[in-house]
Amino acid sequence: MRSGIVAGIAIIALLALLLGRVAFESRRELAAGNAYRRDDLPARAIEHYRRSIRWSLPLSPYRGEATSALTSLAEELEAEGDTGLALSAWRSLSGGIAATRTLYSGPDPGREHANDQIARLLAEDRSAAVDARLSDEQLASDHRRLLSAQESPDPFWGLMLLLGMAAWVGALVVLARRGFDSAGRLDWPRARGPVWGAMLGFVSFAVGLLFA
Repeated sequence: MRSGIVAGIAIIALLALLLGRVAFESRRELAAGNAYRRDDLPARAIEHYRRSIRWSLPLSPYRGEATSALTSLAEELEAEGDTGLALSAWRSLSGGIAATRTLYSGPDPGREHANDQIARLLAEDRSAAVDARLSDEQLASDHRRLLSAQESPDPFWGLMLLLGMAAWVGALVVLARRGFDSAGRLDWPRARGPVWGAMLGFVSFAVGLLFA
């Protein structure tokens, strides 16, 4: 019982440490982006805002602040006539949000808006048009369709990956606690179940990782 309590406390402490690191990095990157923006270095600001978005946590305020800052910076750059850097900002926003998707992430309004702006700016750049006979609206529609065609994680294989990893790690913990005798030698009758469980969990994890 005591060892179980200690293990539980250790797991909670580890999770708290990881979550704290994510929140700290997101805040640090947001502050760096704001500083570079004040120094009139928009390219560097874009990169740090994108990193802040990628260090995402549920209910974290920093992702929302970084998203708003990157949106306003993109609009500001376009108003100043720097469409190339504005396009980079919209792409960073879309890519940053896409990198934080979960198995059941629905459409994100911020990413949808960014993709609309990317499609519009690409359509307005006639030098990049594959077919110059198409109108700006047709080109924007084609670009938007391609942006929307990006694949999302498959829920089935993603769930298999997560369950496989949980089974793999859990079986190894059970093996470490019950699979050895007092002399530290492997007790095969007691270790057989955890060993097979770890193997099955690892295979499930690997297959899920391959197809997710």
